[in-house]
Order: sequence, then structure tokens, then C-alpha cells
Amino acid sequence: MPSFHKCLMMMAMTSESINLTMKKIWYIFLLLFTINGAALAQEPQQDGGAKIRERMIEYIQDKLSLSKSEAEKFTPVFIEYFKELRQTTQEFKGDHLVLQQKIAELRLRYRDQFKPIIGEKRSNDVFTHERAFIQKVKEERDLRMQNRQEGPANKRF
Repeated sequence: MPSFHKCLMMMAMTSESINLTMKKIWYIFLLLFTINGAALAQEPQQDGGAKIRERMIEYIQDKLSLSKSEAEKFTPVFIEYFKELRQTTQEFKGDHLVLQQKIAELRLRYRDQFKPIIGEKRSNDVFTHERAFIQKVKEERDLRMQNRQEGPANKRF
């Protein structure tokens, strides 16, 4: 049977070991939390365009009344169109007239790609619904900006 003194020493060593282990676990959690927080802080900036694109796709699919099979075929083509549209807009933003021409060419090319998937009428309607969605997003943005400028002190109940 171990002596009382040995038991106390073992308990002290075990207590120190537990404290050291707990400190290590605490530091690991703190490190993971910090890394995760930094990643989440950057996520909206990187993912903002994707969220809007996804909402636009849903909006257009709803407005065109696409079946599930049509939507599955339409979505990847529309995503490619959207990427090219953003690239074209960035590339020619300094020359408005050339930008309009390039966008028209892009829409004509993609209209031909949409036709076999959703038909001629709805392939033309894609761009009408795209413009309507963009207009709604702009109106929402302007409304939020106006509400921010007014501030809570100026709001009437």
C-alpha cells in the first residue's frame, strides 16, 4: 500500500498534468476559434457575387417556370453566361458603347445556347428577367442606403 506522502505526490503530479492538458486544449480551441473567425470575416466578400448569382438563377427559373430537368440543363449554361458577362463588363467598363455591343454579342451567343434547353421564347425572356432582377437588387440597395443615411434617430414610428 502506497504511503500517504506518495499518494499526495501522485495527486499533485496528476493535477499538474491535468492543468497542463487543459491549458493545451484551451489554446488549441482559442487558435481554432481565431482562425475560423478570420475565415468567416472574409467569406461575405468572396461569396457575395455567388449569392447574388444564385438568387438571380432562382428568380429567372421561377419566372420562366422551368421544369426540374430544364433547370438542371439551364443552370450551368447560365453560370457560364454570368461569368462572361462580369468579365466583359470589367474589361470594357471604360468604353460604354463598346461595352453595350459586347454585351449584345454575348447575349446573342448565349440565347442560341439557351434555345435547345428552354425554347426560343423563353431564351429571349432570360435577359428580360435578368434586367428585372438587377433592377430589383439596385432598388433594394438604394433603399438600404437611404435607411442607413436616415439613421435610427430620424426614423418615424
